[in-house]
Amino acid sequence: MHTIPAAPAEELSGELVRLRAALVEERVASVRALARATRLSQLVNALGQVVEVAEVFDRAVCEVAELFGADIAAVFNGDGRLVASWGLGDTPDANRTPVRGARLPSTESPVVAGPVADFEVPGWLAAYQPRHLTCGLLTVRDESPGHLLLARRADIAFDNADLQELAAVVSRISLAVDNGRLHRRTQEQLRRSQQLHEVTADLARIEDVGEAAQRLAEAVVTHVPVTGAAVHQGGTPVGRAGTTVYLDRLVLGLGGDAGSFGTLVIAGAPAAGTLGRTFLEHLAEVGGLALEKALLFQQMREQAETDALTGLPNRSLFLQRLTTAVHRRRSGGRALSVLFADLDGFKSVNDTHGHEAGDLLLTQVAGRLLGAVGDAGTCARLGGDEFVVLCEGGDAQAVADRVREVLDEPFVLDMPDGPLRVRVGGSVGVGTAAPGECDADVLLRDADAAMYTTKQARKAAAAIV
Repeated sequence: MHTIPAAPAEELSGELVRLRAALVEERVASVRALARATRLSQLVNALGQVVEVAEVFDRAVCEVAELFGADIAAVFNGDGRLVASWGLGDTPDANRTPVRGARLPSTESPVVAGPVADFEVPGWLAAYQPRHLTCGLLTVRDESPGHLLLARRADIAFDNADLQELAAVVSRISLAVDNGRLHRRTQEQLRRSQQLHEVTADLARIEDVGEAAQRLAEAVVTHVPVTGAAVHQGGTPVGRAGTTVYLDRLVLGLGGDAGSFGTLVIAGAPAAGTLGRTFLEHLAEVGGLALEKALLFQQMREQAETDALTGLPNRSLFLQRLTTAVHRRRSGGRALSVLFADLDGFKSVNDTHGHEAGDLLLTQVAGRLLGAVGDAGTCARLGGDEFVVLCEGGDAQAVADRVREVLDEPFVLDMPDGPLRVRVGGSVGVGTAAPGECDADVLLRDADAAMYTTKQARKAAAAIV
């Protein structure tokens, strides 16, 4: 039977010391790993609460530098511009060019590390005398918004554990950037929706085509924004805002693809596919509907206020304008007169040659009245063969004389069986508002009475002849 010789006491004691040291080292490593895992979890949670991209980068460089024991942490965007940093001095950002070289991260190797000699280090970073670098590629939806750089001045390399954890951190930063972009896009969409709602409400209450076109152009310049916008109808601008120079322009139809209500011409339009372009196209749709509504109101208003046969203002519109003029006169405005004209021989033409001849005659009378009055007043047809003229300022009697002259001249009517020459003549009376108090109905009755007096005198004169 063989016996195993006992180990010397000194050897056993040394082995025990080594085992204890190894155990302590493992415990320290475990504590460090647990602490790093805790800080990594805290970083992940912190980044999950940040929605602004710039804040994500600012928060990340501080936390990551501490997490990996780095002296410098920096984030460069895809264009190589420094967007966030920790541990750097006051060197202007514009002078901080990125690290270059063959050992930069890529989609195949998203995290790389090595001694500083493996990289092309710019002068501003070399001044900090770094010994070891690591870079992680940020990736968002197959796009790289930049990369994260860490530097240590001590001669402590970034090991495999560092790189594995850095890959996780870079992935979480990328996710936070993506969330931030989605948040910003969502907020922008909400803002655009609110703007579109406000512009739609503003345009919906407008009943004038010119005003609707102008408001649309102003909304496009203000809210899209663009450098200039103009609304065209029939090739003529009816609303314009911003610049009048359209070197690079975009043309959108208003009221369907065919642009049935005009076109919106834009200078400095946003690129296709952007939120601004989408908003612009929505504005064009809303603008087309607003113009359609305003045009419909305008047509209805014109039908309600215009004599269908002659195109002159009708009784309703004339009385509105007369009432307004009376208020101005009461407030010390210009002299106010009303001319009342009645055709002397209209009934004879109508009875002898028919209503078609009567209509043609009334249309020509309207044209002659407009020519005789010009800018001196507003012509209207009250009904039948009665016409009125509203004169503010000027010589109303002189206008009445011109009206009488053109009515006394013969008319040539283009009838189906050939031209028809007729002479009807007209009686014209003038009613003038006295200074101070005046009344629209009284003024119109005075003009009517003066016209009747003139008509009786003309009949008497004709009877004597």
